[in-house]
Amino acid sequence: MQELLQEVLTAMKSNRMRIALTGFSIAWGMFILVVLLGSSGGFQRGLYKTFHLDINQIVRITTGKTVMPWEGMDKGRQLMLNINDAKAIERSNIQHIQRVCPMIKRQLEVSAGKNHVTIPVTGCNENYLSVDYRMLKAGRDFNAEDLTQRTKTCIIHERLARQLFQDSNPIGQSMTMGNLLFTVVGVCKSTFDSDIELAAYMPLSTMISVFQPDGNINGINLIVENLESVEHNEHLERELHDLLSSRLGCNPKDHKGFIVSNSYEQILSTKKMIASIGVFVWIIGIATLIAGIVGVSNIMLITIKERTRELGVRKAMGASNNHIITLVLLESVFITLIFGYIGMMLGVGLTQLLDNALGSAIPMFQNPIVHFWPIMGCNFIMILAGLVAGYVPAKRAVSIKLVEALTS
Repeated sequence: MQELLQEVLTAMKSNRMRIALTGFSIAWGMFILVVLLGSSGGFQRGLYKTFHLDINQIVRITTGKTVMPWEGMDKGRQLMLNINDAKAIERSNIQHIQRVCPMIKRQLEVSAGKNHVTIPVTGCNENYLSVDYRMLKAGRDFNAEDLTQRTKTCIIHERLARQLFQDSNPIGQSMTMGNLLFTVVGVCKSTFDSDIELAAYMPLSTMISVFQPDGNINGINLIVENLESVEHNEHLERELHDLLSSRLGCNPKDHKGFIVSNSYEQILSTKKMIASIGVFVWIIGIATLIAGIVGVSNIMLITIKERTRELGVRKAMGASNNHIITLVLLESVFITLIFGYIGMMLGVGLTQLLDNALGSAIPMFQNPIVHFWPIMGCNFIMILAGLVAGYVPAKRAVSIKLVEALTS
């Protein structure tokens, strides 16, 4: 094997300029492929963040007025959701529903010291913040004790915290909501930069006992998962309509009596569009690489023609067809791997440089780097390219007749 490698290296040294020019096309093709993969990945991640596709999908259920009569009842009735409707959805075991989050929202005056403002206050259970695309910044979330004991605790948005408490730490401080004293246990922040709403949260049980004793709620939010097709989405909506229409007393086809807001079909089409960008980039990158492969194949054919006499001598001295094929294929793979690796590393370096330079400055272009598996895919492409580029010259080498080779 060592002698075979030595023969390959010797043959490559005798055609340095030709190999360098051909290798440049391979390096350029691999460089373009890696840069395109990194750039498209950054663009895809930017689109996911811009269109909020990287967070939980929320199905929101609200009520309205019926537009169809039902079982002797006239149309135009205002329907109301109740806390028991949310519990019924939890008990129904409808597929794809991960969590049921009922809520009540009221406009209340909140104050601390001399500072006061009227804002929407949401009554909710624990782990609700993600439904409003918010997360804890400091303090804690509501817990089981808050809900069972109906504690007067609250979580406030960081913008509201600054307005009420200025630069002091709001955690543990008291504030008034609707003439009742609440203790701030958490501060939340928005997931999106565009969210500038002042908001506060209290335990749902506290909101019901103080502000909504009849148990009516404004809406039910469902966190859903594993919706993989339009059929799954339609089945989910159909089951929700069947369940709630019987409880609320309206026609199952009456989509105004209660409204299921679900943008899954638009989300699915957007995800398909983003995925198609990646496929298109792979096609363009591989097509560029193929141009380099053709160049290697051409240079190998020319080399075989120039070495016709040499190969004839080798065959006369007992070299087998397999030996000559291996020799040609190894030379092709060496050229492809060496220059392909150079192009790949330059491409990785450029994408890393772009990532360090841009950071999160461009919302539509996030983290433009190439990860491990695409790099492994590029390595596989390089090896395959070398074999493909060397196959035709190798077949040409073993097809040369001995007499023709020796007399050329």
